[in-house]
Amino acid sequence: MQASASTLVRIPPVAGELTGSWFRRMAAPYGLPAQDLLRGILSGAHRVQVTGTPGSGLELFLNTPARTALARSTGLPLTRLIRLLPALAAPHGRLADDDNPRAAWYMPGEAWVGTCPACTGRAWRPGQPVLVYPGTAGHVCRRHRRWLLAHPGRPASIPLETLPEVLTAHRHHSALARARPDAADVVALAAAVVWSWQVQGWRSETVWQDRVRRLAAVTGSVPAAVVPHALVSYPETIAVARLLGAPRWQQRLRETAAAQGAGAAMELLLREISRRAGRPWLADWLIAYTRTRPRTAAQTDPLDRWLRRLTAADGTESDGLWTVHRPAVRPTEYSDRVGFLTDRRPRSICAEAGAAFLTGGWEPVPSPRSGPAPCP
Repeated sequence: MQASASTLVRIPPVAGELTGSWFRRMAAPYGLPAQDLLRGILSGAHRVQVTGTPGSGLELFLNTPARTALARSTGLPLTRLIRLLPALAAPHGRLADDDNPRAAWYMPGEAWVGTCPACTGRAWRPGQPVLVYPGTAGHVCRRHRRWLLAHPGRPASIPLETLPEVLTAHRHHSALARARPDAADVVALAAAVVWSWQVQGWRSETVWQDRVRRLAAVTGSVPAAVVPHALVSYPETIAVARLLGAPRWQQRLRETAAAQGAGAAMELLLREISRRAGRPWLADWLIAYTRTRPRTAAQTDPLDRWLRRLTAADGTESDGLWTVHRPAVRPTEYSDRVGFLTDRRPRSICAEAGAAFLTGGWEPVPSPRSGPAPCP
């Protein structure tokens, strides 16, 4: 089968969409499996090689000749397709980029979510959701007040009407993303800071406990399953990110460290975090903890490492300022670290969270690095 341009242009891709999602949507109205449509587009004088199937991977990767064939068959400029479909930007590392058209179905290398059906309208079809890479702050639809989740077969999201603080945080997150090209790394560091607090299980903490109850109510999940979800600590994560990324506060911390020492700068930072997070008791607790913890704990503490790098940067942001030491990264999957947060077995929590589609989608994680994160 040779696909025609008039057939394919009728279903344009959505901005940020997975290429595999677009192919499924193009093939569905004509009763074609996505694999047949793909082979039809790539057919020609050269031998076509397709690795995997739509069942083995949600994302479709193409080498250079295959991308050229796709643009020719759809009648859409390759530059526009690359702008709309992030996976087309470059061939996959496991996909040979030679003269023959090659394609491969793999799992996405980045977080993805289902778009808001009310926003994408007729692009949604039964059993054919629109899957996109949310980017730095595209995981919330503020218009319809939904936190978007990752489910490959149907719309999945969390209503936020009972969680207004999450919508407020997302507004601040979006502003941070517009102001800073490195906003994703700033938020990832802040998430590591807040995660280091979560695992300590403070008895004085009531805000997260209340948020967990509200989240469990709207998702129909047991509280233990929603505790590790990024939404629970999202408002505090964005509050810390806005503080750490503020040039005025960075300069103030440098000046305090130079005049009074690193301890004074840390105390100033902790008190401001306590104020912004709405936890009056937090600063005194953390100050006492930093004075009594083992030295090895201080070496891997993300906030302590950030402040040491900031005050040693001679007034400029060093390249490693937002690097998160690997052990401090907030886990993107529920692992044994969940044991810090609940008495239930992690495997039971994972099963419950997976049933509610709470184990996928956007997570505040550091950008991939070319090499391992430096050790202290």
